[in-house]
Amino acid sequence: MADKRRLILEGGDPAADARAFRRALGNFPTGVTIVTTAGVGAPAGVTVNSFASVSLNPPLVLWSIAHTSRSHAAFRQCEHFAIHILAEDQVGVSQVFASASDDKFSLVDWHSGRTGSPLIDDALTYLDCVCEARYEGGDHTIMIGRVVDFGRLEGSPLTFSQGRYGIMLDHPEVAGNARDQRRIERGLDELPFLTLIAKAHYKEDADLERWRSVAGYTPVGSKVLAGLHQSAPLTADELARGMYLDRREVEDSLNVFLADGHVALFDGHRFALTESGNQRRRQMIEYLSRYQGEQLVDIDPADLTVATRVLKGFLAGPDQQCGGLHIADHAPGVGTNFIS
Repeated sequence: MADKRRLILEGGDPAADARAFRRALGNFPTGVTIVTTAGVGAPAGVTVNSFASVSLNPPLVLWSIAHTSRSHAAFRQCEHFAIHILAEDQVGVSQVFASASDDKFSLVDWHSGRTGSPLIDDALTYLDCVCEARYEGGDHTIMIGRVVDFGRLEGSPLTFSQGRYGIMLDHPEVAGNARDQRRIERGLDELPFLTLIAKAHYKEDADLERWRSVAGYTPVGSKVLAGLHQSAPLTADELARGMYLDRREVEDSLNVFLADGHVALFDGHRFALTESGNQRRRQMIEYLSRYQGEQLVDIDPADLTVATRVLKGFLAGPDQQCGGLHIADHAPGVGTNFIS
């Protein structure tokens, strides 16, 4: 059993290293929600993963908002709010409300709910709430809501962990026998091609997690290196949007890479890889090549050739640029509270 023990990555007094403590909290995957309220003069909304259910009878839920949030005042005095649980194809909506934009609601479709709070169209679930209570909890305000109206749509939830978005995937141990395996394979037969790509990338990302830990990479850090590779200097915000990552986690990784000499700063706010950063990136590619060889050893080379050609055609197609990064570098990753 000793060889199965997990590596200790960091620990100690959370007050001494808040970033490490946030990474520890990030090992608890959550869903992704957007909370909205009518506000005074203009609606307010934030992206939140501090959501939890409290009680079924009465129907109570909670979430928290940082005192430093630009929307704190609006929620501190609101009488009602709506919580939206996002679907796996709503990363873009999440990033709109996680941004510092002053005009978030012009970028999404919405309508007024029963309480008057804005309801975002096509959210996987909405919970329209009356504010039941508020409590001060350190640097956050904890909001308790009584649900007066709700709705649930078909689909799968978006997830978030360690600064990365993710999708739901059955655990391999679920396929404990041939019947389960056939059920899963039939389920895969029903999925669209692009969803299969996302699920395959998610599986690869999870398989590589132990190697990242041994090599000293964080999940976000490895994606930051990928995002900066062969790119013009990018801002932290462009990296976060292009790689579908939490902006604060991206900034943390960039600060570490700056201190280690793996990235250089241009114009005071743009980042690019140095030679040592490119060397770190090459080490990642070498390991990925070995991993690929192990994983695809039983796949017919002819099938691999066809699949590679199809993927290259898709990635080279129109409208595949996002935030200065090629979509090939984008990854649905797999919480910390990342309120804007």
